[in-house]
Amino acid sequence: MFREHFATFRPLVAATALGTAAGVHSQVTATLTARLATGILPRLRDTTLVTLGRTHAELNSALLAALAAARITAAGSGQADVWSRGVKAHAVDTAHHAVAELSLLVGAGGFQAGSALAKARGDLGGLLYADGIHDSLLRSVGRTLTTNPVTGAALPRPRTSPPEVPTHAVA
Repeated sequence: MFREHFATFRPLVAATALGTAAGVHSQVTATLTARLATGILPRLRDTTLVTLGRTHAELNSALLAALAAARITAAGSGQADVWSRGVKAHAVDTAHHAVAELSLLVGAGGFQAGSALAKARGDLGGLLYADGIHDSLLRSVGRTLTTNPVTGAALPRPRTSPPEVPTHAVA
């Protein structure tokens, strides 16, 4: 019952974290666009554009993973638990990292105690620890992937034959 609840809950947490980061992305983009329009900024540096583009792609790809985890859970798949653990850790890490990077683009205003960006950073920081530290979640995913689901024992290591060594030189 516990695993089923969290298999459903974790993709929702992932989507919430990503939604927060997407809101920050929109706010930062709007701030930079306004600064360009008013002449406060003469142009956006390439590094700023790269950060905007990369975080946009990362947030969208993590959201697709969260949606996939939610669908896998809704379908009652045996993979729901492992997907939800991995996706929750990945999405919250992605969102937290994106907000930290995006905040730098707007300067000191993004770090003032009353700013929405500072609040988002704090909330996402809390999600890093909610439901288990992410290293624990990811370690449990790795353990699941390397354990026999019936016996609970570690999967046997595949036997590999030694590489073939030529017995004579090729001319």
